[in-house]
Amino acid sequence: LFLFFLCCDSQAVIEPTTSGYTCSLNQTTSPCQTYVYYRAVAPDFLDLASVGDLFSVSRLMISNPSNISSPSSPLVPFQSMFVPIQCSCNRINSSMSISYAGLNYTIKAGNNFYLVSTNQFQNLTSYQSVEVVNPTLVPT
Repeated sequence: LFLFFLCCDSQAVIEPTTSGYTCSLNQTTSPCQTYVYYRAVAPDFLDLASVGDLFSVSRLMISNPSNISSPSSPLVPFQSMFVPIQCSCNRINSSMSISYAGLNYTIKAGNNFYLVSTNQFQNLTSYQSVEVVNPTLVPT
């Protein structure tokens, strides 16, 4: 499963659709670096290692901007943190390009696009946008 998060240029005035923010491949603002606001949740995301693995970043890259004293510190439920991501403009098909941060996630048995986008990724993306980027994937 390839996931992405809706990202946009801070100066953009285009409203996103459920599929994402449209962009032009020749924009000079691509790629962009930003942070997502994420909360520690039980049972799977109560340490920086598991959150880092989810977003493909190191513990240190989360602990520093989140003001967490040690990258090995356990997290408390609902503890806030800032996770760095990189967005870029990507062609989806011949008529559509959207800006997103591409992340790889292995979907588990019994999950679907909606559950992954709302639970693991805490509504940082929509299930519709996950479907757009994974047109041939059928979760089981």
